[in-house]
Amino acid sequence: MKKQNITLPKGDLKSTFSLTTALTVIFLVFLFTFVQFIFMDDVFLLATKLNILDVTSKIQTLDFSDDEYKSELSDYEAEYNVYLEIYSPRDMLIYTSQSNDTIYQGSSEQGGELKPRIMKILSRTENKDGSYYEIRQEMYASAEYLVYGCFFGDDMAMEVYYSVDVIVENAETASIALAVLTFLIVVVIFGFITFISKMISLPIRQIKVTTKNMSDLDFSEKCRSYRIKEIDELSASINTLSDKLSKTLDTLKDENRKLEYDIQAEKKQEKSRRSFIANVSHELKTPIAIIQGYAEGMKLGIGCDSTEEFCDIIIDESQKMNNLIMRLMEYMHLSSGAYKANRSVFNIRELLSEIIESRSLALKEKEVTVVFEIDPSFNGFSDTILVENIFNNYLSNALSHIDFEKVISVTARDMGQSYRVNVFNSGKAIPGTDIENIWQSFYRADKSHSRAEGRFGLGLSFVATTQEIMGEKYGCENVPGGVNFWFDIKKS
Repeated sequence: MKKQNITLPKGDLKSTFSLTTALTVIFLVFLFTFVQFIFMDDVFLLATKLNILDVTSKIQTLDFSDDEYKSELSDYEAEYNVYLEIYSPRDMLIYTSQSNDTIYQGSSEQGGELKPRIMKILSRTENKDGSYYEIRQEMYASAEYLVYGCFFGDDMAMEVYYSVDVIVENAETASIALAVLTFLIVVVIFGFITFISKMISLPIRQIKVTTKNMSDLDFSEKCRSYRIKEIDELSASINTLSDKLSKTLDTLKDENRKLEYDIQAEKKQEKSRRSFIANVSHELKTPIAIIQGYAEGMKLGIGCDSTEEFCDIIIDESQKMNNLIMRLMEYMHLSSGAYKANRSVFNIRELLSEIIESRSLALKEKEVTVVFEIDPSFNGFSDTILVENIFNNYLSNALSHIDFEKVISVTARDMGQSYRVNVFNSGKAIPGTDIENIWQSFYRADKSHSRAEGRFGLGLSFVATTQEIMGEKYGCENVPGGVNFWFDIKKS
């Protein structure tokens, strides 16, 4: 038979603690009350016996030859609420309580002799020293007395009477008083328990709220300090755990964002690599096909009169392939991060004017007007080889797309932390669909300008890679009358 697990109902700490403690106190009070009601008479009986023994010990020290002993005995009777009978050595009653003459058969005024009380003995207990305890009842009434008799001095004897009704009344009064006191104690204890349980449960509730927020990844709320040492230590530990979890979570978030960025970057690089390989294959396929075609034609003797022309074409295509491979090697070397920039201070005007001078033949051939306006005081801090390559790529691009007035304007302006070099060429604007893609390798916005100019679509990609390595900005914008390309050079 499968054993079933019994699940007890759950309750909050305050209610459970209060209920458990209250039930314990009520049980103890009930037990105490039950015991006191059962044994209260015996307790008061024992107390009465002790009082009787106390008064007898005092009576035994009296001098009965002195007439003052009767006054002292009367005081003892009033103090201890007892009745006395003292007997002489001849068993003659020499003293009795005068306040209760009616229960005697006679008195000193009725014949001159004191008579003992006439009572019925209900029970008797004797002690080893000859003393005894008796329960006596009056012959003509229902009143009962606890009587203690003993011998002392020169064969003198005494009997001490104590009313049983008084013992019972005292026991009942004490029981009622104890019951009231017990009730007050229960009320006080219950109030104290409620206060203590609140002191314990309230901090735990507050800690529960804080830990609930922690489970929801909200670490803004902290546990307070408490007067109870253990709860205060628990609160401090939870705060420490909250801080560590918050820091760890922030670190994980940062690492996750970095990982996502790396994954996206890796996907982007993989896509670029595939596109790059496809573009390289495409760029190499055309010259190889041309070389192969002219070489096979020469082998078969086709166009024998044009052998020199065929050889020139093969040489020209081989040169283009070589240029492409060299540009690819430069691009790969730069984009791989292996290139170490050699920065130095240089005058921007002097460097760029030399490059323009070296391209003067190409500029004259296309009848281009160059406007060159750069402040002679502009000194940059960068790798001059990379700056030359960037500017040459911009000039080549401008020469390839120049139109209308055929003007190329080279200017520079101060941007605060760097100088911005602008290369403007008059001509048609770049379509909006192309302006964001021109920085990709092998991308050519104008497909009509192609192999005849030896352009492969790597120049602007080279510019983008270079500026990213140098940590500087670059860009392109359509302006009235043409297109403006720009790049920044850090100040010296």
